[in-house]
Amino acid sequence: MKDIYELLNDINIDENEFEEMEVSELEKAKVKNTLKKSINKKRKMKSWKKNVVVASILVGLSATTFGLTFPAYAKNIPVIEDIFRFFDNGRTESSIDSNDVKDEEKGLYYNYKQFSNEINLTKESNGIKITVNDAVFDGKTVTLTYSIESEQDLGEHAGTTLPKIEGMNALGGTDRTTKIDTNKYVGILTVSNLEDKTLDIANIKWNIDSIQNPDNHTEIKGDWNFDFSLNAVDSTMQLSDSSSERNGVKVNIEKISVNPMSFIVYYDQIVSENISNKWDGVNVELEIKDDLGNVYSGKGNGGKGTDSYNMSLSKTFEILDENATKLIVSPHITLRDYSSDNYSSVEVSKDGVERVITLPEKSGKGKEEFVLEDIVIELKK
Repeated sequence: MKDIYELLNDINIDENEFEEMEVSELEKAKVKNTLKKSINKKRKMKSWKKNVVVASILVGLSATTFGLTFPAYAKNIPVIEDIFRFFDNGRTESSIDSNDVKDEEKGLYYNYKQFSNEINLTKESNGIKITVNDAVFDGKTVTLTYSIESEQDLGEHAGTTLPKIEGMNALGGTDRTTKIDTNKYVGILTVSNLEDKTLDIANIKWNIDSIQNPDNHTEIKGDWNFDFSLNAVDSTMQLSDSSSERNGVKVNIEKISVNPMSFIVYYDQIVSENISNKWDGVNVELEIKDDLGNVYSGKGNGGKGTDSYNMSLSKTFEILDENATKLIVSPHITLRDYSSDNYSSVEVSKDGVERVITLPEKSGKGKEEFVLEDIVIELKK
């Protein structure tokens, strides 16, 4: 199959048909990386005319879109003003008027930069410089952005460890890192308290002793230690005791916490013994909309429970429309069996020996999906 550059070579181009337009920093970074990869792949092309056409298009993009020539680009780092939005939908400009962005283009982290704290702490070790850029705390979850500059390649998605938060004994979190230029990366991570409590202040210790390169399964040892505190943003809590149940699975909405940039839904997943005896796993996915027609994207914070079936969990959703009076929660249930294709469990002993755990055979095969009746929550003003 031809790629985009080969297809462009096959058409006649009238430069008067092109219209110059503004693009985001994420779009610039993505196009730069794509162009670099394409240039490397096209070096062996035999057609001189095709090379001329491709080169003309690339130079045009460099001049009008980036404002840089390729020699200059090689010495420049893409500047991303808002890493939160980088990992949302590509809008990275902090100054953009929110009224100019459609609701469907706003993601979970759309307003996080506005309410975050500028940390700007940098530590360098073993040829790698890590900077904590911005961070925000909603009372339960810390979300922070960071950037990495390295003297060597760390793969497409360099890996780090998660921070620890004083007073939070049970933590869960996620970490996402992406390459934006040669040996340069940006990342975002979240750490959530899995216990049923919130804090006014998060005292954070992020002690990194190695950076992993998942592409070649290597790691670089070092010493990058960060220590800082965050005050929780103002939030309001609304208790709820609304539930929905079907086919042996019950979902109970316990409470909702609303803050200036998002809202958190706390809920319980309760599974009958008949279901747990039949199926290896049960997954509950909450889909939420309001009475104005807004549909909210969200991200799970993890949870804890007596077993993998009966859990207390939470999920963070994007900013709540201030004019909404109701939330409509649709719990989507997936029952599934575990096989070597979709699941593996390994036990590691104290001496580092790994042992594969064999799960008992259950009668449920494949997967079964269904949706519980909507849970409607009246929002208190």
